[in-house]
Amino acid sequence: MNKTLRQILSIGILTLFLTQIGFSQSIEKFVDSTIEVDSLNVPTDLKQPYFPKEMFPEVEMDWIKTDKGTKIETKVKEGNYDEFVVNWYSKHLHAMKEPLLFNRKVNKEIYRFTWLRTFDKPMTFRFEKKNDRFILYWKVLNGAGGYEPGEIEIERLKILTEKEWFEFTQLIGKANFWEMDLGRSSIGTDGSEWIMEGVNQTEYRVVSVWSPNKGNFYNACDYLISLTNLKLTDKKKY
Repeated sequence: MNKTLRQILSIGILTLFLTQIGFSQSIEKFVDSTIEVDSLNVPTDLKQPYFPKEMFPEVEMDWIKTDKGTKIETKVKEGNYDEFVVNWYSKHLHAMKEPLLFNRKVNKEIYRFTWLRTFDKPMTFRFEKKNDRFILYWKVLNGAGGYEPGEIEIERLKILTEKEWFEFTQLIGKANFWEMDLGRSSIGTDGSEWIMEGVNQTEYRVVSVWSPNKGNFYNACDYLISLTNLKLTDKKKY
């Protein structure tokens, strides 16, 4: 890697680190050695949640009529956790045989985008950096994100470059991922759930956005899709 790119990368990493201070959640808070997992850190109990429940506060929905139609307003219910949402998301990750990301300390950096479209196949994209090695894993189920997950239909991995990792983390930085509201920040009816997790040696965070169709968060997730060999039309990227 040339000197200029290394300098840019160092600045990007520093910027990302600074955005985490005060906004992310310490992994120490969630480490739990009592959770039963296999050698790949996949939970052996199908009822084991994939996320700390306190990171998904329950959200109330109000349907407000306006001159332009009806809109949804949301309000977080303090002290209540949305077990329905956590169990829904977890059911699909269990079917994908994905590892937990919050229950133990790691010696690498990981981002995982889980994509649950109501009427289309559930997918997950996990980008890992360990030392100078960059790997993207992706899986596709044959079910539907709003219904039953089904079984694994596609499971692939791809060795990527430091440049591609840098480009992705730049998008994550622009999306202010480490400063976003925890858990499910927006709600709608039929559409899709875009769930992003991030973990490193000290921090863990998860956020969920309902049906983004543009913006920095969308761009970060879409970049992971573009690094695979999946052929998806814009219409299917809802």
